Amino acid sequence: MERGKTMSSDESATLKPLELLEVLSGYPFLEKFDLALFYEKDGIVTRLGTVSPLCGVLARNLVCIEKCEPSYERAVKLALGKQKPMVFSCRAGLMNFAVPYQVCEGFRYCFVGGGVRNPTLDLFLTEKLAKSDRIDGFALLESLERLPSATSQEVKDAAMEVSRLLGGLVADSIQARLLEKNLEMFRTVRGILAHMEGISNPEDLMGLLSETLGILFDIPRVAIGITNGPGKDVSLHGLIGMVKNLGICSETQLASLFPFGDSGPVLVPEKQMGEHFPSVVAERALCLPITSGDQVLGLLAIFDDDLKYRDSLLVGMITDRVAAKLLQFRVEESHRLEASLASKFVTVLSTISSTENRRDLYLSILETAADLLQASSGSLMLIDDNGKNLRIESVLGMSLQLARSMSARVGRGIAGKVAESGEPLLVKDIERDSRVRISNRSRFKTKSFISIPLRVKGSVIGVLNLSDKRNGGVFSEADLELLLTVARHACVVLERTEFSEKAAQLEEVTLADPLTGLFNRRFLEQRLDEELSRCGRQQQSVTILQVDLDNFRVYNELCGHAAGDVVLKKTARLLKGSARQMDIVTRFGGERFCIILPGTSKKESFCVAERFRREVERAGFTHEENLPLGRLTVSIGIATAPANGNDFQSLIGCADVALHRAKLSGRNRVVHFDSPASANPTTPTAVFRPLGEPKARA
Repeated sequence: MERGKTMSSDESATLKPLELLEVLSGYPFLEKFDLALFYEKDGIVTRLGTVSPLCGVLARNLVCIEKCEPSYERAVKLALGKQKPMVFSCRAGLMNFAVPYQVCEGFRYCFVGGGVRNPTLDLFLTEKLAKSDRIDGFALLESLERLPSATSQEVKDAAMEVSRLLGGLVADSIQARLLEKNLEMFRTVRGILAHMEGISNPEDLMGLLSETLGILFDIPRVAIGITNGPGKDVSLHGLIGMVKNLGICSETQLASLFPFGDSGPVLVPEKQMGEHFPSVVAERALCLPITSGDQVLGLLAIFDDDLKYRDSLLVGMITDRVAAKLLQFRVEESHRLEASLASKFVTVLSTISSTENRRDLYLSILETAADLLQASSGSLMLIDDNGKNLRIESVLGMSLQLARSMSARVGRGIAGKVAESGEPLLVKDIERDSRVRISNRSRFKTKSFISIPLRVKGSVIGVLNLSDKRNGGVFSEADLELLLTVARHACVVLERTEFSEKAAQLEEVTLADPLTGLFNRRFLEQRLDEELSRCGRQQQSVTILQVDLDNFRVYNELCGHAAGDVVLKKTARLLKGSARQMDIVTRFGGERFCIILPGTSKKESFCVAERFRREVERAGFTHEENLPLGRLTVSIGIATAPANGNDFQSLIGCADVALHRAKLSGRNRVVHFDSPASANPTTPTAVFRPLGEPKARA
C-alpha cells in the first residue's frame, strides 16, 4: 500500500499537461466532448489520467474499449507526426479530434476529444457493427441516440479552437484559470457541505454523497463502508457503478489500512486487492478514511481511478462531514430508541396489567416481552403442582400443540436449571458458553438466548425463555435487565390475577345453583336490582318471568327425586338454550325458575315467554305420560317494570300472582299480571292457549 504524498510548492507551480486538460474541460464549446490526454515517447503512445472510455455509455455497455484503442493510437501518432489537428472516426462511426502539444524535449502530448455522433445516424454501419460484435442492434441504436451529436464541421472547429488556445496559453493564464476553477470547486463543495447540515436521514446523506462523487468528481466506481459502532466490522456497499453488497471489511483490515487513524489516502495495489476487497474485480483501489476526530468510522474506496491532490483534499472534507452527520444520526437514533423504549415499556406494562385471566396473561407476558426485546421465538414454562416438571404454557415460533408435547424436568436442561437455581441466564453463543456448550438446534436461527425465572411470593413458578433476535444479533446485558424488570411487574400481576380468579371462583360458588349450574336467587336479587336501576335511568322496560313446572310434585312421587333432578337439569338447559343473549336465566327455588328480560316491553315478553313454554312442551321427558296432562309442561307468570313495580319484592310478587292465575286457568300457559282478569283472580284468563285446546265459550 502506498501512502498519499503532499504536493510540494515547486510541483504545484510547474505547468502540467493534466492541468491543461482540466482548463480545456471548462470551455463551453467542449462540454459535449469527452476529453483525454495521450503522450508519446520513443514511439509508444500512453494515456494519462482517467481510463474511462471516450464514448461513455456506449463503450461501457456494448462495444469499443480495447477495439477502439488502436484507432486512438493511430490518430495520436498521425497528429504528432504532422504537428497539426486531426479529425477521425472510431469503428462505431463516432467523431473525434486529436490536437498535438509539446511541453519539453522527449515528451509529446496530444489532446483527444470525442464521443459525439453525427446528427444523422448511419443505420447500415449500426447493423454491421451489431452483427460483427453479436450484440442487440436495437440496444446499440438506443445507446447511439443518447450520445451528444455534432456535425463534422463542428468537430473540426473544436479541434482548431483547441489548437489556438494551446498555442496562446501561457503559464500565468493557465494558473489563473486553474485558480478560478479551484475557487469554483471550493464554493461548490462548501455549498454541498451546507446542504448536508439540513439532511435528516442516512439514506439522503448517501444519495447526496453519491451524486457529488459522480457528478462533481466524475468517479465511475465507488464503495463505502461504515461501522455500526466501536469494535465492529465494516459492511461495504456499492455507492456508484457497483453492486449493493460487497461483503465485510473486518476491524483488523480497517486498522491495517489506516494504522495511524486519519493518515490520508491509501493506494491498494492489485496484488493486495484480494485481501481487502475479495468480491471486487479491479486493478487498484484508492482508500480514504472516514473519520471523526481520531476515530476511524469507515472508508471510501475508489476503484481503478485517480484523484488529483486537490480533489482528494475536497473529498476528504466531504467524508469528514459525512462522518460527523453519521455520528449525529447515531446519537439522535439512540435518543429516539430510548424514548421509544420508555413508551413501549409503559405500553407493555399496561397490556400485561389489563389482562384478566391467567391463560391470556401467560401469552401476553411472552408476546410483549418478545416484542420489547425484538425476539422471534420464545416460551413461557410453568412448574407443575408436584414441583418436578416444567410444562410449556405459551410459545412463539412453533405450534403450541407440538410444544406442549415436550416436557422438561426441574434441574435438567437449560430451563430446568434456571427453574432450580432461580438465577437468570444470558447466553450469547450456546456452542461456546462454558455454562451450556451444546450444539445449536436447527429450529433456532441464532445461538443467543435469555432464560429467566418467574417468581410469585418468593417462589419460582416458571421460566421465561427468549431467542432469535429479529435482526440476527445477540442479546445484551441491557436486554436482560429490561426483561427482568418486565418479569417483576408481570409476576405481581400474576399474583393479583390468581387472587382475583380464586375470589371469582368463590363468588361463583355462592351465586350458582349446584344442581342446574344456573345463577341462584341471591344472584337474581342483585342483578334484578341493577336492571331496575338501569331501566329507570334509561327509561326502558324490564320484564321478569316466573316459570314453574306443572305437576312436578306428582312427577317426583311417581318417578322419584333422582328422575326429578334430571328433569330440573334438562329444563334448565332448555330455558338457557332458548334465551336470548341478553336474557338472564336463574333458578328461583324448587321447581321454579326466574328469567330477567332486560329492555323488554310487555308485548315483546309474551312472545319470549311463549317460546320458552313451547320448548319445554315439545322436549319430552321420561314417564311424563303418567301426569294429569299427559306431558310435563310449564306455566309462566309475567310482570313488567316500571308498570308493575320498581323493586324486587313488588315485581316478583306481581309475577307470582300472574303465575298463580296461569295455574288456575289449567296450567301450560302464559299469563301477564296486567291481563283483564287481574281484577278478579278467581276467574283468570289465559293470554296464550296451548295448541289443540278448545276455545272457551262466550
